[in-house]
Amino acid sequence: MKALWTTALCALALAASLPALAATADSASIVRMSAAVTAHDGAPFLAGVEMQLEPGWKTYWKHPGDSGIAPAFDWSESENIEDIDLSWPAPRRFDDPGDVTFGYLDQVTWPLRVKPVDATLPAILRLSMSYGVCSDMICVPREAALTLTVPPAEEGARAEPSVDLMRLVGALAHLPQPLDADQAVAVGWRDAAAPVLEIEFTGCAPGCPAPQLIVDGPEGVWFGTPSVRRVGDVLRYSVEVGALSASVLEGERLGFIFAGPEEARIAWHTMP
Repeated sequence: MKALWTTALCALALAASLPALAATADSASIVRMSAAVTAHDGAPFLAGVEMQLEPGWKTYWKHPGDSGIAPAFDWSESENIEDIDLSWPAPRRFDDPGDVTFGYLDQVTWPLRVKPVDATLPAILRLSMSYGVCSDMICVPREAALTLTVPPAEEGARAEPSVDLMRLVGALAHLPQPLDADQAVAVGWRDAAAPVLEIEFTGCAPGCPAPQLIVDGPEGVWFGTPSVRRVGDVLRYSVEVGALSASVLEGERLGFIFAGPEEARIAWHTMP
């Protein structure tokens, strides 16, 4: 991620766009792809997949929760691309009766760090994407096929910025950021009727609204809706885990996302 930030910030001084649009069959969502540069010089550059949702509709995070469809991104038909590193914005947790899901309302941008192979050839991103969108009444699977071509810069020239640059740089702010220096997380495990993770979050003083806790864990492990109580400056979250014992998470690296109305922070913890 440091490399992604470096790529974006180096482009800040750098204006033209290369959008690729694809409207889904249902007007609930529109997906587009854009790059922060109009031409590449062989160095990694910033791009993004952006989804616009109609009011009342949502789409899903990589772990969709009890229901929903996680987005899937297939880049296999791309040309002159060595690597595409996709980052996940912090989701919201939707607590509906009997159905807890994680995702996005209104709009979401997945930032991409794109690394071309050959500086003298176009970088062609071809995306086949499947995803789901839901309203209060219905959920539907959708697909989008997008192509974005970023031509090579003239020999000896630097990559030129596009009009999408600032919007894509802004999307980086929606990624979970490391905790501030005055914040800390402690993680414990309690065996009960169902195993429980206990997380203590320091740095949200009295009067600070308790952020939503979202656990980024391994595929196939269910994490329940956290309960939270305050003890002074410490928020104590309890999360039921769909596991028979702590051994299921042994050695697993868990991400604890604390999502507030303006920003999200993340702490990583490897289970003993």
